Formats: sequence, structure tokens, C-alpha cells
Amino acid sequence: MGEEPEQRKRGYAHRWLLLLPFIWQIGLVPFANEIQVRVVGLPFPMVWQMAGVLVATLCIALVFRIDRRIEGDDDGLPSGSAEDRP
Repeated sequence: MGEEPEQRKRGYAHRWLLLLPFIWQIGLVPFANEIQVRVVGLPFPMVWQMAGVLVATLCIALVFRIDRRIEGDDDGLPSGSAEDRP
């Protein structure tokens, strides 16, 4: 409706990657709970959750970088940074 034609052409299919952490934490936990192995002295479900934090961080960073590349924002400064002020 209010979108410009150029915005519709941009591909945002990579944002489906943001479902991976959700599937990791919610969908696969029942399988991880059944494993009785200890990794570095920690129960496997605890290691699974810690690995999930890393996977989520990587997915979010990847989507962020792809979004910036698509949108062409290469100045490297976050919006509202000190360099933007007079």
C-alpha cells in the first residue's frame, strides 16, 4: 500500500533466519532433554541452552549485516551517534 516500488523489489527472505533461534529453543529442547551426556561437567540441556544463545547471536548479526548491505547503509555509524549532531 504505502510502500515504494523499490522497497518491494528488495529481498528480505533472509529474515526467515530469525526463526532458527526460536526453533532451537522451543522446538528442539524436548529432544535435548532426553540426552544424558555431560559436557565439561555440565548437563547437556544447559550446554544446549548456552549454544542456543550463541546461535541466536550469530543469526541476528547475520540478518543485521545482510539488511545493511541491502539497504546500502555503509557509513558504519549507528543512527543518533555523536557525529550526527552539530
